[in-house]
Amino acid sequence: PTFNQTTATIQITKSKMSDEEIEEKTGISREKHESRNQLNELPVGKLKQSKEDKTVYTDDNGRLWKLNPDFNASYHQPMPLYVAAVRSIISNALGGIFPVPNLKFISLNADKTYSEVVANRHTGELVMDPTIFGTYNFCTDAPNGMEEGKLPTDGEHRKFDIVTHEEYGGNYKHIAKGIPAGSLQKPPVILEV
Repeated sequence: PTFNQTTATIQITKSKMSDEEIEEKTGISREKHESRNQLNELPVGKLKQSKEDKTVYTDDNGRLWKLNPDFNASYHQPMPLYVAAVRSIISNALGGIFPVPNLKFISLNADKTYSEVVANRHTGELVMDPTIFGTYNFCTDAPNGMEEGKLPTDGEHRKFDIVTHEEYGGNYKHIAKGIPAGSLQKPPVILEV
């Protein structure tokens, strides 16, 4: 994305690299990128907030999910990135007034990669818009992701997950493991609100 200060807009520019160049740069083919969510695991049942730590949630199987700060969920909002980022900063400074609408959660998989889900904070429904929904993260270099509530913006996460989305786009074939894009009429509720 590029930011134009004069018009205060973010523009997503079409990649000037070929698919082969993107794969050489990232090690991820278009097919692997667009199919990544076949590996993305959803919470079982609803996420419930911990009484001890308001950023830790568990699903019905006891799996831990970490709530990311709103600023780190800026890519997953139904508004331009810069608006979501600024709104998150202002809301945080004002004690949570007028927060962004979507919450992002990550959960460590057995192979040290991360599953990711995005839910509407008001309804608890899983966000199913492929331009902003949660995606499986191939990175394995985020050992503190669950403690910090975010994945790094550099290293493997940048290379395997961020750059591939910026270059290949969001034409994902699945919402999550076993759920092809476009197969659900109504989003499931995954968050206890």
